Amino acid sequence: MKKMTIIAMSITVFIALTTNPTLAQDPKDAKPAKEAKSKKPAQEGSEAHSHFTKIPATVEEIWKKIHEQQGKLNGVVAEKDLGEAHDHAFAIRDLVKALPGKVPAELTPVADAGAKEVTKIAAAIDKSGAAKAQKATEANVKRMGKAITELQSKLQPREIRN
Repeated sequence: MKKMTIIAMSITVFIALTTNPTLAQDPKDAKPAKEAKSKKPAQEGSEAHSHFTKIPATVEEIWKKIHEQQGKLNGVVAEKDLGEAHDHAFAIRDLVKALPGKVPAELTPVADAGAKEVTKIAAAIDKSGAAKAQKATEANVKRMGKAITELQSKLQPREIRN
C-alpha cells in the first residue's frame, strides 16, 4: 500500500509541476477593458476586450463616472478611433444600469427607462463604430449625450429641479 501512495503522490507532483496554471485563464479575461491601453482597434471577431465597469457606491459618484466616460467617448470619436468607442459606451451603459438600485424608490421606473434607452444607444454606438461609420457614430454619441442629460434632469431631487 505504501508503494501505491508514493506513486500517486509522484504523479500528482509531476502534474502540478508540469502544468502551466495560466492555461486555465482565457486570454480575453486577462485584463479588464479599463486596463487595456492599446490604441489599436480590435480586429473583427476578436474577443480581446472585457467590459468590466466598477460601479461606485453613491449616485453622485456614478454620475461623475458617467461624465468622465462621456468625455472619453467624445474624445475617441473626435480622434476617429471608433474601435475604442464601444468600451466607453458600454461603461456608460453599465453605470446607468446601476442607477435604479441606487435612486429613491419613486424614481426607479424613471431610472429603469433611462437605462433601457442608454443600453440601446450603446449597442448602436458599438455597431456603428465596428462598421467604421464616423457620422453614424457621432450621431449616436450625440443621442447618448441627450439621453443622459434628460435622465439626469429627471432623477434630480424636486428641490433642485424647481
